[in-house]
Amino acid sequence: IHSNVTHAPRRTVVLGAMSSDTMYTSAQVEAKMDALKEELMGKIEEESAARSALTVDVDNGWIVICGALVFFMQIGFGMLEAGAIARKNVQNILFKNFLDASGAAICFWLLGFGFAYGDTVGGFIGDGNYAIRDIYNGAGGEGGGDGWQGWFFQWAFTGAAATIVAGSVAERCKIEAYFVYSIFVSTFIYPVVVHWVWGSGYLSAWGAMPDENGDARPILQYN
Repeated sequence: IHSNVTHAPRRTVVLGAMSSDTMYTSAQVEAKMDALKEELMGKIEEESAARSALTVDVDNGWIVICGALVFFMQIGFGMLEAGAIARKNVQNILFKNFLDASGAAICFWLLGFGFAYGDTVGGFIGDGNYAIRDIYNGAGGEGGGDGWQGWFFQWAFTGAAATIVAGSVAERCKIEAYFVYSIFVSTFIYPVVVHWVWGSGYLSAWGAMPDENGDARPILQYN
């Protein structure tokens, strides 16, 4: 019995424009698809890395801007105190404000930052990273943060904390006593409170006091 049905010959897959004479086998098509897939995944990963780097840069920039805004409190305190005292003492009170900012920078850099964010000692004070030796420019790599923005933000608050008392002791405190007070606040008082709440101290959300299972927890537990 003869059939008039003819079988079409096996053809290879044609890629590209209809006018192209290039012919590809199924294996070649699969290889090219795999290559295109790898190229596409690589571009997606590059885009994701660029977005992550941009997010880090924006976050760090926001922290620096907020620190600068906090530092404007120094100007506000200076104008408030200068307007509340005798004219002859204006220069003295403005010098004390300048002393708070510059002294806080040295003290918080040398010891305060270590007391605030070093390894906790009984949940009370930090120990380590003095003179922020574990932070240096470029530590985060391209698009990364290296920790200086955090120090800058906390330094702005350190100077503001030291300046708050300046108004209450204006015209009532010698410059030598004020100098000692400013150093003490910038080096010990403010950093210890920062360690309690923002570091790993006993009031911190990260906790330093163990519970019955030995897990770290804050004293004030919120559900």
